[in-house]
Amino acid sequence: MNNHSMPLVSIITPSYNQAAFIQQTIDSVWRQDYPAIEHIVVDGGSTDGTQTILKQYSQQLGDRFRYISEPDRGQSHAINKGLQMAKGEIIGWLNSDDTYFPQAVTKAVNSLTSHPDWAMVYGKGLHINEKNKIMYKYPWVPFDRKKMFYHCIICQPTAFIRKHVLEDVGGVDEDLHFCMDYDLWLRISVRFTIGWMEDYLASSRLHDACKSVTSLIDIGFPEIMKTSMKHFGTVANEWLLHFLKDYREKGVFWFLDLFKTYHLFGKTPKLASSNRFADQWAPPYLRIHLEIDPEYPLHTLVVHGSQTISTLPLQFHVLVDGNLVPIRTSGSNDFTLEIPIDSPGPGCSVEILSSRQFVKEDPRSELGKRTVSFVAEQIMPLSDEEYAFYHHFLKGNSTLQQWMKEKRKPSPIF
Repeated sequence: MNNHSMPLVSIITPSYNQAAFIQQTIDSVWRQDYPAIEHIVVDGGSTDGTQTILKQYSQQLGDRFRYISEPDRGQSHAINKGLQMAKGEIIGWLNSDDTYFPQAVTKAVNSLTSHPDWAMVYGKGLHINEKNKIMYKYPWVPFDRKKMFYHCIICQPTAFIRKHVLEDVGGVDEDLHFCMDYDLWLRISVRFTIGWMEDYLASSRLHDACKSVTSLIDIGFPEIMKTSMKHFGTVANEWLLHFLKDYREKGVFWFLDLFKTYHLFGKTPKLASSNRFADQWAPPYLRIHLEIDPEYPLHTLVVHGSQTISTLPLQFHVLVDGNLVPIRTSGSNDFTLEIPIDSPGPGCSVEILSSRQFVKEDPRSELGKRTVSFVAEQIMPLSDEEYAFYHHFLKGNSTLQQWMKEKRKPSPIF
């Protein structure tokens, strides 16, 4: 195969303030033995010296290396901008702190040439640290869409994709900022064949400033849930247990709120309205209205609160639809009320009367004052399954893990 018959490969590198690593990234591209390469760096307006480095490479490499540096809407937007600029038949996506192994491009092109039915191909990858030391192998298996339900089996920088396939699926989802690759593989696999090879093609760098570390729980986990729900209609226990184990400090209400957002346990009861103040202070007569889907009846209303004005514990009376009901209370200054409510819906009204009240300044009110009792940090209506999760979470990781393995049996749509 001579140079003229070789398909052009466009390597797209999204970049922002990666001066410490981007030279290694670019060098790994130009040390490839495959001659038909163009490298496009889409920089988001770096201020750390990256632009100076990019200008130097542009002067050295001419038309084979192109870059732009301007504000963008994040990594996904940068990749799509690079795709519009690309002239190649095959696209490689190499982040600005990752690197290719020697002959990676040649191996990928040969695989795609030998398998014209493949929309893309991926290989094996390694995770390295900021000093280029190997941390561990990326878990690799031959492609199977069903396996993608449990884990993202494709190490992103090892992937090479036909340009027309990327264009056909609409590029990268710019609403995603963490697991846009996971979503992309799933969208491609619905319509096209994904191939693989057992060669090591690239390294993915993990360091203190990289997104895979800094944003894993607050951005990554919600996006993984969103993506899995979108493609499979549910989320694997393996995903959930990974984050529940390693990020338990986020607290049970953080996880429950996330699960409600993405309907992990279905369209469970939700808070419709209350007279709680915007800064979460509750009046001594707290009124709550709940919306309930008959398919997911209300089991328990949990109110987590705190009171710092008095050292004496608060006492509560609770009315559900006008009837006095028993409650379970734990804690004193930092307390939780559990209000058992067996309600199929469609609505439910709860009134919580506190034993003490205080006059507190309210600069946002024309009156300048308001009467309050405690801070209602969480008002969370739980279905039976949500309450079981809540109950087992409080007992510890091992208990929660056992409950999920025995009782939660997700049924993904493949």
